[in-house]
Amino acid sequence: MDRPPGAPATFDVRTVVYLRRGTDPPDLDEEASTALHHAHLAHLADLGRRGIIAANGPLLDQSDVSLRGMSVYTVEPAEARRMAEQDPAVRAGRFRVDVARWAVAAGRIAFPESDGPVGERVRFEDL
Repeated sequence: MDRPPGAPATFDVRTVVYLRRGTDPPDLDEEASTALHHAHLAHLADLGRRGIIAANGPLLDQSDVSLRGMSVYTVEPAEARRMAEQDPAVRAGRFRVDVARWAVAAGRIAFPESDGPVGERVRFEDL
């Protein structure tokens, strides 16, 4: 495909993981719910410390209320899915995982706290 006028010549392609509300989330008392939430946050923090997640956080004011959070991973989609599915809240059924590759014009979004590359640079023609 020829690149349309004004379209970026290159894109940074990243792996994005969306957490959605589980289809049958567990019915937990407040103490168990808090413990599960803390385990979820610890899992995400560990992935961040290890350089596997470049950025993450909850989604607010979303039009689809099943969407709960989003993370930008530094690994390929299959590995991101595997890591996200190890989240205690995913394993418990509170969340389910959707994974996508996201292409954004090269250089538009930076992750200054990441020590390594976040995704790959791809020519328009190769998308």
